Amino acid sequence: MTKDGLKRLLPGVIVGAAALAMLSLGACSSDDASSGGTTKTVVATTVQIAALTREVAGDKLVVHGIIPAGADAHEFEPTASDLKAIEDAEIILRHGIGLDDWLDDTLKAGGRAKGVTVTEGIAPRQTEEGGEQVEDAHVWHDPANDKIMVDNIATALDSFDPAGKTTYDANAKAYKAKLDETRDKVQAIINEIPPENRKLVTNHDALSYFAKAFGLEVVGAVIPSVTTEAEPSAEDIANLLGVIEREHVKAIFAESSVNPALATTLAKDAGITIVDDLYGDSLGEPGSDAATVDGMLLANARKIADALK
Repeated sequence: MTKDGLKRLLPGVIVGAAALAMLSLGACSSDDASSGGTTKTVVATTVQIAALTREVAGDKLVVHGIIPAGADAHEFEPTASDLKAIEDAEIILRHGIGLDDWLDDTLKAGGRAKGVTVTEGIAPRQTEEGGEQVEDAHVWHDPANDKIMVDNIATALDSFDPAGKTTYDANAKAYKAKLDETRDKVQAIINEIPPENRKLVTNHDALSYFAKAFGLEVVGAVIPSVTTEAEPSAEDIANLLGVIEREHVKAIFAESSVNPALATTLAKDAGITIVDDLYGDSLGEPGSDAATVDGMLLANARKIADALK
């Protein structure tokens, strides 16, 4: 090409390159804005909801959990920093069913957040305590309920951040498939337990959803309540010892988030095993195998099966 021809071509090349760069920059800016990677924060009240929300949100949103791993949700009281996070939030994903009622006063005080109850559509188990009907909040121990919660979380995030809808819906679908796989794995583990041994005594009534989902029977609880705030009477303890002997129960299962002292004493008196690190109201610490809902289900199944086989 002659020098004159090159001079005539060069301006067009420069203009084209500049236009391409602008298009690329625009595309990157658009992606950054739609991802909301670090600019949008979702608040979740419980450790289980926070874990499920992280599965759906992926890396597009920051998830701020209020109740940490290892805490007893029944006795939790939010700190000043928790209340500040709630007041500043645009959206709060909550459990409901009596587990995070402390949120109500904060929302009434004037927070701008939209509250979404992720257990909507789940039929809570009803049980009688003190002559009254109460609802069992421990719904996350059944993968079918977890799938409903995942769908509710995805719908909430789609509305909160419409630009991320494709990602949220795809992540929700993938995690529901993982929950189905987890259900099959847990059932296979539970099936290793001889049928006559599939009887549970727990520290408090936290595993009834799990038992129903996987073919176990809860025959008693040290604290005969769906909340750890109740206290057993001497008569309750005597009756439970009778149940343990009559039903040939092999172990008592206490939760990692609740003081196991009474359950340990009762197991010693009955001459049976105590398992004191089950995940009843909480999940495992971040980075552990039980830090996710599916991991928690598998960890509990293995501990139960090992103690009852």
